[in-house]
Amino acid sequence: MFFAGVDLALVRPTAIAVLGECELVTLAWALGDGDILRVLSLWKPRVVAIDAPLSTPPGGRGLRDVERELRRLGHRLLPPMMGPMRKLTERGMELAKRIESEVIEVHPLTSLRAMGLAKREVAQHFGVESPDLVDAIAAALTAYAYHRGYYTRVGPLVLPIRRFCL
Repeated sequence: MFFAGVDLALVRPTAIAVLGECELVTLAWALGDGDILRVLSLWKPRVVAIDAPLSTPPGGRGLRDVERELRRLGHRLLPPMMGPMRKLTERGMELAKRIESEVIEVHPLTSLRAMGLAKREVAQHFGVESPDLVDAIAAALTAYAYHRGYYTRVGPLVLPIRRFCL
């Protein structure tokens, strides 16, 4: 059974990580949505966690309740309709509709903090250097935690409630 994390990007290539439970089975770079869908179709993950907002605030402006709540808890998420985030949000929402697996919204840094992990620990454990690949792995770890039932939701965002795999 596989779990995927997608660190969606607009200008740079998108980073993708696929875990077989706790084992890293592949890392990939995608230049467009077609590439992302092809990589995912090879592995048919049970859950795909996307690092991008997958909904918009009421009225299409400002913050969603999730951003307000996470800011209150000390986390910083960018507003989904601010500047380039608008295009990332729109792309994430459209991509999520085309993915055949269950899709969840994640924020890798917030997930890592919730698991008590630092980016460097994940990078060392999985042998990667790219921050984007670390984010994709963190998203995939969140997808696995979600599948196992070890998560909480803050609005549409899924957060793991315990450390997994390392």
